[in-house]
Parts: sequence; C-alpha cells; structure tokens
Amino acid sequence: MNPLGDALGIIRKNWKLLAGLNALYFCVIVIGATIALMSPSLHLSMIQYIGAETIAGPSGANVPSNATDALIGSGYAFASSFFVNTLGMITVPSIVLPIWAPIIGAARFFIWGVTYVSPLEGVLAIGKLIPQYVAMLLEGEAYVIAIFACVRQLTVALASADMGLRRALKEYIKAVFDNLKLLIIVALLLAAAALYQALLVPVLNGFL
Repeated sequence: MNPLGDALGIIRKNWKLLAGLNALYFCVIVIGATIALMSPSLHLSMIQYIGAETIAGPSGANVPSNATDALIGSGYAFASSFFVNTLGMITVPSIVLPIWAPIIGAARFFIWGVTYVSPLEGVLAIGKLIPQYVAMLLEGEAYVIAIFACVRQLTVALASADMGLRRALKEYIKAVFDNLKLLIIVALLLAAAALYQALLVPVLNGFL
C-alpha cells in the first residue's frame, strides 16, 4: 500500500473538482481583499479582532532568536494548523456533516482576504505582506485539499443515496478513508508553510 501515491491518484482523477475549488476560494479571497480596500475601518477592526499581523497568528510577529527557537515555533504552528484548523475545524466535523467543509472554508478564506491581503497604512506595510503571500499560498492550498476531500465525501453520499443503506454506508466509509490519505498531502503542505514562516519570513522581512 502507498497512501501518498493513492492520494496523488485521487487528485489526478478529480483534478477538475480541485481546480474548481481553488478558483472558488481565490475569488472569495479577492472579494475579501476588495472589501478591505473599500473599508479601511473594517480592515483595521478585523486585524484588531484577530490580534495578528500575519496568517501565523500573534507569534508570527515575533522574530525567533535562533534556529532552535524557529524550529520549535514551526512545530507549534504546524500542530495548530493541522490538528486544530484542519482536523478539528474541517475534517472531523465533515465526517458527520459533509457540507460543513466548504462553508467553513469560504468563511476562512473571506477572513484572510479582508485581513491579510491588502496593505493598511501604519499597520500592515506591503513589504511585510509580500513574504506572507507564499505562506498563504502553501497553507491555503492545504486547506483547499482538505476541503476537496470532504466535498468528495459529499458527492459520494449524494451518489449513494439510492443504493440502499448498507451499500451507501460502505461507499461513504471508503470516501472517508480516501480523505485520510489526502491528509498526508495536507500535512506536508502545512509543514512546509510552518518552516517557511519560521525560517524564511523573518529573513525576508529584513530585506523588505
């Protein structure tokens, strides 16, 4: 068995669905960023409410004193992103309620768009935001794949509705296991985002 190979195979087979979700959530981010440009007061309120300068959260504003601290910080960031933001807020609830994933995903990407994309004079300089766009791309794609896995569960549930309870349950359980395989790719992307945030963003911020 090769779970990573299986996950890549699922993506290749369903690439149109994944591409559609990427386009959808990119549009949601753009809408949020446009609203932030039109309403600086809302933009500032969102930053104050979330209490963060970057998508890394409050710790993202702290420059680690050495590589060890940076690696420890990346470990905490990965744990939060994977276990809380992915498993806790997307994957596990969607096993019971598959429609939950695209809804919470839309809310998250809208908040990102309003809060973290557009510069805000005296608060978020464009030089500080540019390095964050790469982190947003990595972390955002991880969440899109997690949502993609849950949407596949939803399509299986709908397609199996007329197969009888036992067959429908069997197909749905298979889709859930496919979801778990896709989480391998999600974890890799989140790990890359965490390392980038901890090791490279502070360096890049020094040049911008």
